[in-house]
Amino acid sequence: MGLSPYDKKQYRESKRRRRQALLQSETGYIVPYRRSKRLLITAVVILSVIVVAVAGVFAVLHFTRGAGEESAGEAITLSEREALAVVNRVHPLAEDEEPPLKTFREVPVHAAVYGELEKLFQKAEEEKVALTLREGFVSYGEQKKRYQQNLDAFLADKSYTPVRAQAAAQRVVPDAGCCEAQTGLLLRFDVSNPQTKAFLERECIHCGFILRYPEGKDDLTHINPDASLYRYVGRENAEKMRAFDMCLEEYAEYRNVY
Repeated sequence: MGLSPYDKKQYRESKRRRRQALLQSETGYIVPYRRSKRLLITAVVILSVIVVAVAGVFAVLHFTRGAGEESAGEAITLSEREALAVVNRVHPLAEDEEPPLKTFREVPVHAAVYGELEKLFQKAEEEKVALTLREGFVSYGEQKKRYQQNLDAFLADKSYTPVRAQAAAQRVVPDAGCCEAQTGLLLRFDVSNPQTKAFLERECIHCGFILRYPEGKDDLTHINPDASLYRYVGRENAEKMRAFDMCLEEYAEYRNVY
């Protein structure tokens, strides 16, 4: 016949007292059973909390570092439509439209062109060409101020009617929302040096840039020729545009972007 629950309890109690007696004989001190059990449980709980906390800290650090590395290494690319977008009165940009920007030598530009600009400037340094980026992204508000100042100058000339003044002003400084500088893809370089001007005309397509408003295309661009303005369209598109002798308006239509 087995032990009753009472007998089992008495047996465990007797066994505990024997262990306490042995501990007392060896150390001269005995910790009450219930207290020692509470201390053990408390220690286990505290240790568990510490382990969980440390693991959580490492997890957060790992996630943050991983996210930062992914963000730093992530390249921003343009879709075909974005790369070949023609901005004008027919295809204007919204006032709040702003591209992802990155600063290149103190000039804000579309983040997608940063790497190609680095290559272009490295090539210029290798050929000992003085290359300076004057301007990149221009906000809607800033463009509006520039257009109004330009329009006021034409309106001050009595030989221009208001309609002719607006048309003339738009060909020099486009109105807000009608300028590709708002995309961050249109860049202005200093081309006062003939060597720099020749370098850009020769090397631009290898880094994905085209002369945006060339001579002989103003009937299509509706902007006066400007040797300082270059537009990023991607290397493949830039090379084809030069081979076909097309400006952006012609090539966008050829590619049926719109």
